[in-house]
Formats: sequence, structure tokens, C-alpha cells
Amino acid sequence: MIVVDTTVWADWFNGRDSPEVDRLDQALGRQDAGLVPVILTEVLQGFRSDRDFERARALLVQLPVLSLDLEGHAAAARLFRRLRSKGITVRGAIDCIIAQTCIAAGVELLSADLDFAAIARHTTLRLCAI
Repeated sequence: MIVVDTTVWADWFNGRDSPEVDRLDQALGRQDAGLVPVILTEVLQGFRSDRDFERARALLVQLPVLSLDLEGHAAAARLFRRLRSKGITVRGAIDCIIAQTCIAAGVELLSADLDFAAIARHTTLRLCAI
């Protein structure tokens, strides 16, 4: 199973072509894509029309959900603090929550976001090879 980051979902819903979108297509075909709840929020907030919002929601809520318990959220905060102490600035807590969820679940993250590349260099986060 892989978790797909918001930017890849946005490209997929917008019909853009990229290696990440191709990998997402493969994962969906194999029923191998999982969802972190905060990614659902980020993806859905980008839709302007109710119709597009509902179509996307209907697809996304069918995916297996991976989430953290309270200790997992504390681990995400520790991750943020550890990276900051190394001089690595992650734009926000959401990326640390996504990364920690993937680390805890032992799944790869599909993303083109440079923040996740930095997190992966300093943690056990695994990024999908493209």
C-alpha cells in the first residue's frame, strides 16, 4: 500500500500527466492506495464546485484509512522538533502528521513535495520510487 500526497491527487484530478500520476493510476488499479484523513481535507478543500467535491469525496472515502492515535500525533510533533533542531524547516505540522503516519504504518509515500524528500533523508520515511 502507498499513501498519496495532496499534490499528486490534485494533479490526478486535474488531468495532469506526470510519473507520480501514472503511479497513482497503478495503485488505484491494484487497490493499493491508502488515505491519511488530513489529505482528504486538503484535497477536498481545493474543489470549487459541489459536484466535483462530491465526486472526489465518493472516491476518496472508499480508500483504506491510515491514522495516528494520540501517541502517534505526539511522535509527529517530535519529528517536527527533531527536524527543526537539524535546521530543516518543514512548512507545517500536516506534513509531519502525514510522514509519521506512513512511518508508523510502514508504507511508502507518493509525493513530489521537497519537504517530504527532506524528511525522508533524516527519518525512516520511505518515498515511492518513480
